[in-house]
Amino acid sequence: MAQQIYELLQKDHDTVKMMIDKILETTDGAEKTREDLFAKIKHELEVHTKFEEEVFYPTFREDKPDKEAKEEVKDALNEHDEAKSMLAKLEKMDKTSDEFIQTLRELQKALEHHISDEEDEMFPQARDAVDDDAAVEMAERYKEMKKKAH
Repeated sequence: MAQQIYELLQKDHDTVKMMIDKILETTDGAEKTREDLFAKIKHELEVHTKFEEEVFYPTFREDKPDKEAKEEVKDALNEHDEAKSMLAKLEKMDKTSDEFIQTLRELQKALEHHISDEEDEMFPQARDAVDDDAAVEMAERYKEMKKKAH
């Protein structure tokens, strides 16, 4: 069967988690490495959240029009706003500072919570509610969106 959207979103989750871990493993002097990795994280998350907000969440809500799905999407959107706010703060910070690492750890914690909500609750429900062909179609749209963003 063709690749569905869930695998792609999960792959992004894993990639971002890995890049955050890499930054946290660096020494304070690794400014260029931190800046490069942070730029990649920010870009990945911007494309990822834009797709979820414009395509994935609306499709999920349409195909599962109940209170539970509505609440999950509302929570996810709030978590996206929180992450965007932290990314904006991080972008302005000195990448060698303790404050940068501390804020990055906060982002990591927030993302881990968001990711587990999506992967453990939302994705299984979406797999049941969203037609397989639609999930494949979303994967194709996402690949296209990512290609244009790079």
